[in-house]
Amino acid sequence: MKKKLLAALLASALAAGMLPTSACAASSSYTTSNATLIRFTDATAKASGKYTGYEIDGTDVSITAAGTYVFSGDCDNGSITVKKGVTGVTIVLNSLTLTNDDSAAITLNKTAEASLIAAAGTTNTVADTEGSSDENAAVKVKSGASLSISGTGTLTVDGNAKNGIKGAADAVITVAEVKLNINAANDGLSCDDELNITGGTLSITAGGDAVKASPDTGDTENPDTTSLGNVTISGGTLTLNATEDGMQADGDLTISGGTFDVTANGGHTTTLTDDSASCKGFKAGGALTVTGGTLTVDSADDALHAGTDVTISGGTLTLATGDDGVHADNDLVIGAKGASSTATPKINITASYEGLEGTTVTVYSGDIDVAASDDGVNAASSTLGEHSDKYAISIAGGDLYIDAGSDGLDSNNDITITGGKVEVYGADAMMDAAIDYDGTFTLSGGTLFGAGMEPTAGTQAYIAVGETSPSGGGMGGGPNGQGGGQGMTPPGDANGTTDGNRPTPPSFSGNTSTDGTFTPPTKPSGGKADGKPSGNLPNRESALGIKEGSVITVQDSSGKTLYTATALGSMSSVIFSSADIKEGETYTVLVDGTSVGTAEAKLGTSDSSSSNSTFKPGQGGQTNQNGSQATVGSFKDVPQNSWFASAVQYVTSNSLMNGTSTTAFSPNATMSRGMLMTVLARYAGESTEGGTVWYEKGMNWAKNKGISDGSAPNRNITREQLAAMLYRYAGEPDGAADLSAYADAGSVSAYAEKAVQWCVKNGILTGKASSTLAPKATATRAECAAMLQRFASLTK
Repeated sequence: MKKKLLAALLASALAAGMLPTSACAASSSYTTSNATLIRFTDATAKASGKYTGYEIDGTDVSITAAGTYVFSGDCDNGSITVKKGVTGVTIVLNSLTLTNDDSAAITLNKTAEASLIAAAGTTNTVADTEGSSDENAAVKVKSGASLSISGTGTLTVDGNAKNGIKGAADAVITVAEVKLNINAANDGLSCDDELNITGGTLSITAGGDAVKASPDTGDTENPDTTSLGNVTISGGTLTLNATEDGMQADGDLTISGGTFDVTANGGHTTTLTDDSASCKGFKAGGALTVTGGTLTVDSADDALHAGTDVTISGGTLTLATGDDGVHADNDLVIGAKGASSTATPKINITASYEGLEGTTVTVYSGDIDVAASDDGVNAASSTLGEHSDKYAISIAGGDLYIDAGSDGLDSNNDITITGGKVEVYGADAMMDAAIDYDGTFTLSGGTLFGAGMEPTAGTQAYIAVGETSPSGGGMGGGPNGQGGGQGMTPPGDANGTTDGNRPTPPSFSGNTSTDGTFTPPTKPSGGKADGKPSGNLPNRESALGIKEGSVITVQDSSGKTLYTATALGSMSSVIFSSADIKEGETYTVLVDGTSVGTAEAKLGTSDSSSSNSTFKPGQGGQTNQNGSQATVGSFKDVPQNSWFASAVQYVTSNSLMNGTSTTAFSPNATMSRGMLMTVLARYAGESTEGGTVWYEKGMNWAKNKGISDGSAPNRNITREQLAAMLYRYAGEPDGAADLSAYADAGSVSAYAEKAVQWCVKNGILTGKASSTLAPKATATRAECAAMLQRFASLTK
């Protein structure tokens, strides 16, 4: 603690120009009366001046006592070292070029403390060589040492062997006003304990992480158990170009100011070939907090990612990513509680797989625009599984505009809106919609415009026109409510079975691919190894006539316009709520100036299976004697007339799949790869109980049988991956289908071609629409249940 306090005081003093040595350095008035001047040549180093705390051995200079030491000259194999425990040292670089071919050019030994200053108007370079056998950094700060870097000159650091600047266990590095350029084979600016940036202009190109704080806990002989792994940034201009993470802190990452331009692994269009690779913009193992600054990120992986919480209460963020825009393993909080501003923070996610994701996602304030190929805002966690009471989306303020390829707002439990403005678009593909939830949707304030599932509770009235339902996106696939969702053939087709008897699993003939090996899924452009969709899901034709570019208007009974929006795609329903909507009054929805329906405003209730609009395509379903819709078992989200009812009955009665709760099956929820491995193991009669993680037994069985390589068990499974696993289970039988009727048949991955053809030929997999197969679209629980039912009927 004492060492860290001294380092902080030293950095503050340097920034304020309080220390005599730094004042001397800033003036560039170096004389033998106020400093020691040391000049390098390729042959030697010569010194003269006030301080005598140094030792020279050829071109190696060791500083043994406090003082100001000014270095100049050019040397292709030399070094500067501050001895162990020496403090009060100021190293001034005054037009120095220094390379060391075997070690670091500048080293602070254990517990030493020094400030490194680039003199005004000078250009300086320190470097190691690619063949360096020691230290593996051009500037090395050893255990417990503290280094402050500042000045008004330029310092270039070339880490040709491994790292540029590296601090070891319990070391602290602080960067203030300086022009710092770092080029590194691996990590650019790295410190195990604490890395602080208060100003300066930093340009870092790194083969690993550009900025990093990561204790070496993996050292079996001397594991680092005391370093914090924290990065704190309050100012500066940083341009970071990294092959891996732009900025990584194993502890906490805190940003209160500064301007950042971060590119990770070539940006969001990069196709990842290694699912375990981390190439995020900003990554924290602990908490990630942004209270200010301007952050521009283009990353192949998540733009912002935290192992615990993400809090964004200020700043301007522009994010493009091949995965999640902002991801928190725990809680994601945007804005400040009680704030009324929609301007702070400002977040613009221009490209992402999922825009905002956390176990809970809470928005208090801010201006937030999200473009996502999958879910716009998602309350989920791979650790907790597909359903948990902890999941929640809560919106109390701010201005959210969401353009999603799947669900706009997607909570695997509850959604609560009490304030703010939300305009949300999602896929119109029966099981994907602008608004989707598995628990309760409470609407008690704010302005909401979207489509999909209606509120189930709340104190603010809303209207709903078109196909809305508690199971998301309506009961039917066409204007008359006929057909199955997600392109699945409705139960009762030639391949369906309703006898409830568990079929005898087919004998497994092993992996019989032509080359005798298992080929794992290939990654789509900009996606992950589990085959995430890289574009929007295909929309059905809206019975309301809404398509991309349609102008939608909500009017009250007097003809006053309350809201106008321009649709981003097909919408089979319109849900609108604001303080202007009064319960019991009638409102009209117009599309391009023509009325498509009127609705009486109502409050959310526990039964939102149909809207009160005068235009109700796709409504249907038989009711039971008390007037509510009959359901499968205790599952309130599985109506008996739904296309997936028979399939849910089959998988649950045969103990292949369970409900997500006693009253919910969650047919619209995603299915992970690990879940399907577990289900197929159960189908084969294997016990899946026990293991260090819930899917371990199923995963190991699938790997042993050649059904899957076991990779990415927590990732969503796609339609083609589902087909591939069923095909391998069946022993890879012959039987190809002509897929030319599907416009996207060419997008089927090479590894899955035979599997998809076999599944289509045998009725296990059908198109999402008459002309689209959507092989890379995420499969839902209902789809998986239906395909398992058809597969069982075929193979029993």
